[in-house]
Amino acid sequence: MDELRPSASVEARRERQKRVLFRRLKLAIVLALLVLAAVLVIHVAVGGKESAHPETTQTAAPQTQTTVPSQTQTTVPTQTSSTVTTEATEPETTTAPVEDENWKLLLVNADHPLPEDFTVKLKSLRNGHQVDERIYPELQQMFDDARAAGIYPLINESFRTGERQQEIMDKYIAKYEANGLGHDDAVKKARSIVALPGTSEHQLGLALDIIAEYGGDSNATWTWLKENCWRYGFILRYPADKEDVTGISFEPWHFRYVGVSTAREITEQGLCLEEYLGQTG
Repeated sequence: MDELRPSASVEARRERQKRVLFRRLKLAIVLALLVLAAVLVIHVAVGGKESAHPETTQTAAPQTQTTVPSQTQTTVPTQTSSTVTTEATEPETTTAPVEDENWKLLLVNADHPLPEDFTVKLKSLRNGHQVDERIYPELQQMFDDARAAGIYPLINESFRTGERQQEIMDKYIAKYEANGLGHDDAVKKARSIVALPGTSEHQLGLALDIIAEYGGDSNATWTWLKENCWRYGFILRYPADKEDVTGISFEPWHFRYVGVSTAREITEQGLCLEEYLGQTG
C-alpha cells in the first residue's frame, strides 16, 4: 500500500503550489480593497467639492437685520443724485469722473458729496446685493478665505441708489415721529444716523456692511475682517478712534474698498481715509 502514496518530493511540490495560490489569493483581495478605497475617496472628494459655498453671498440669507444702521453724520450738505448702470450681462468698465486708479479713493462724506456725473457698473450677487464689478474678485477671495478660517460673513448692505438712501432716511424720520418727536426733531435725529442721499459711501458700490451669516457671531466676523481685510484691498472705514475725523460713529461692520497697496498703508499707519487723502479739515 505504501507504493500508492505520493513521494515526499511530490508532497513538497504540492505544498509549495498551495502556498503560492494562497499568496496570490491574498494579493488579489488586497488589490480589490485598494481599488474600492480609491473609488470611495474620489466619491467623497467630488461630493465635498460640490457642496462648497459657491459665491460671496447666500440666496437664503435673511435681510432683516436692524441693528446695523447707516452712516452717522455730523454735518449734511444738499442732496446729490447718482446715475447707476445695472446691465444683466458682463458690462464694459465705466470710469468715474476720476482717472486711472483714483476711482478706488473717491472720498464721499458730508463735506464731499458724490459728483453729479458719477457712474458705476455693478455686478449683481446671488441675494440681490450689488457691488462695483471691479472689486468683485478680491471680495470673493476675502469671503472664501474667511470661510476657510471658520468665519462665515454675510453682506447686509451694499450698493444703494440715491432713492434707496432717501427711503432709509424717510423710514427713520417716520419711526421717530411715531415715538413722539416733532417733524423737525425727527429729521434732525434721523440725519444723525443716516447719511443724506449723495453723501453715503454705499452709493459708490465700494462699501459693504458685513455681519455674521445666519445669526452667527458678528463680533468674531468683524475681528477677522479688521485683521485681514487689507490683504484684499479693504479697510475698516469708520474706526472707533477716528470719529472726530470722519464725523461718523464707530461702525465695526462697514468696510470700504481702496485697493491692496492703499489698504496696507492705511492699516500699517493707523489712518482713516480722510487722513490718508489729507482731507481732515
